[in-house]
Amino acid sequence: MDFSLLEFVPDGIVVTDADGLIVFANSLTVEIFGWDREEMLGQPVEMLLPARFRGGHRGLRSGYHASPRSRPMGMGSDLAALRKDGSEFPAEISLAPIRLGEGTWAVAAVRDVTERRRVEARALLYRQAQEEVRARDEFLSIASHELRTPVTALHVQLQMLQRVVDRSGASVPEPVRERVTALDRQVRRLSGLVEALLDLSRIRLGRLELAREPVDVATLASEVAAPYQADLALANGSPVRVIAPTPAVGSLDRVRIEQVLGNLLANAVKFGEGKPVEVRVERDGQRIRVAVIDHGVGIEADQCDRIFGRFERAAPAQHFPGLGLGLYVAREIVEAHGGRIRAEGAPGSGATFTVELPA
Repeated sequence: MDFSLLEFVPDGIVVTDADGLIVFANSLTVEIFGWDREEMLGQPVEMLLPARFRGGHRGLRSGYHASPRSRPMGMGSDLAALRKDGSEFPAEISLAPIRLGEGTWAVAAVRDVTERRRVEARALLYRQAQEEVRARDEFLSIASHELRTPVTALHVQLQMLQRVVDRSGASVPEPVRERVTALDRQVRRLSGLVEALLDLSRIRLGRLELAREPVDVATLASEVAAPYQADLALANGSPVRVIAPTPAVGSLDRVRIEQVLGNLLANAVKFGEGKPVEVRVERDGQRIRVAVIDHGVGIEADQCDRIFGRFERAAPAQHFPGLGLGLYVAREIVEAHGGRIRAEGAPGSGATFTVELPA
């Protein structure tokens, strides 16, 4: 029987007779299994299967010819096949019992699916990782919300206590006054950490929403800088100056832009080494540009992009504590507005963080 047309089928093709002996194998079969064609012809088809499958296959193969059909059945199976060198590979095998004239044959199309299995395994791992990340982000969101309530209540109670201490004047011992102030400072820090985690969860879950309104960024920058200008201790000794000669009004989320300015100014003060810090605001056509400039420890050029990543930092945590989320959140907020943020600097020469926003 002439099976030469099967040479051009894009799968490995093996044809066996009623006794299960190989009568034809195309070139792709030779390539897949590593046997010469002459070595396969006349041999039981089980030579292409691992030993553990051979006994069961002998019992089944008679059924391939029991009800011969005039066209393929298209029956597919996922199995393992055996190469000449003894290595196994995952194979997809489709069987087609055929009767042509008085003869009956079984045609097997064999496909090496090793790469497909790898792709499927990677896809499964990716889906599992996505599900785990989403579960983590959901947990982070819930935990942040749950933490926010007691921290807010604690902050309110401390503010009330602070007012009582202030009204009591000299009757409150100085150590008590100092402890209340220290507690208030730590609760504010804890509140900031909770808010940062909450923002992270919003961003990760795609829930960062903007409430746009007309905002004068020049005025907003002065408001953000005011506490640092009034309290040099809060500014770590760095004089803070706002240079905003003209209004810079845009359709922005006031709270979120205030958060960006607050993060950048807090960073400038933290790393400023007590040297002057400047906040420059200007309107340039349809863009609002804000530059926060310090003259402190500076930053390596190759770190200027990396520090905007989650939990990334340009300085050791033991020297400058924090979660490493401030710049990440700032970048997400700026980009949500359709703007961009970048950093420039050099070690020992300070750093400049520039924000550009569409007006």
